[in-house]
Amino acid sequence: LLVLDATAGVTEQDRILAQKISDDGRACVIVCNKWDAVVDKDSSTYDKSVKYVREELPQVRWAPIIFLSAATGQRVGKLYSVIDDALQAHRKRVPTAILNEVLRDAVLWQPPPGRRSGAAAKVYYCHQVSTRPPTIVIFCNDPSLVPNNYRRYLDRKFRESLKGLEATPIRWIFRGRRERDVQRGGVGRAMNGAPGGGGTGTSFPFPHAD
Repeated sequence: LLVLDATAGVTEQDRILAQKISDDGRACVIVCNKWDAVVDKDSSTYDKSVKYVREELPQVRWAPIIFLSAATGQRVGKLYSVIDDALQAHRKRVPTAILNEVLRDAVLWQPPPGRRSGAAAKVYYCHQVSTRPPTIVIFCNDPSLVPNNYRRYLDRKFRESLKGLEATPIRWIFRGRRERDVQRGGVGRAMNGAPGGGGTGTSFPFPHAD
């Protein structure tokens, strides 16, 4: 639980803790306490508060937010179910076939951008290798050709398509494979066209999305 003071706003210490949660790959629920003490609330206060927290804590932008009051007990009872959901999300395992269906749709909808030289990433397939947090390996021709904004795009599309990942980071690992190795393994061709040359593996821990 990342507990914030709703009357004080996000502090530097809160940002440090959020970064620590992100770096360690922990599940997270953002708890905004003292909601009863926030003055002049109206119908837009909740939405504005959510937007503010998202903007101030992008490291855990995927974490659910609950506004409550420990003093009055307001919404405290809802916290237990949110914690249970976070624990289940952190341990979630998704079948390979479903992961590749989501990946295929994401790549078809928006292929990886090319460089000025004409080089572009070719995405082959993916599978989940571990949990706590869910860790997914994506095989492509060259991980260096997959820019950070496209990795954020994939993270966002997976979260939109798969239920139960709201309270956990997803750790992404991009690894390079040669076309002949992919075909020899019976996986098939790249999802977004003919594969290019080989590439070296690289890990990219990706706990949040735009």
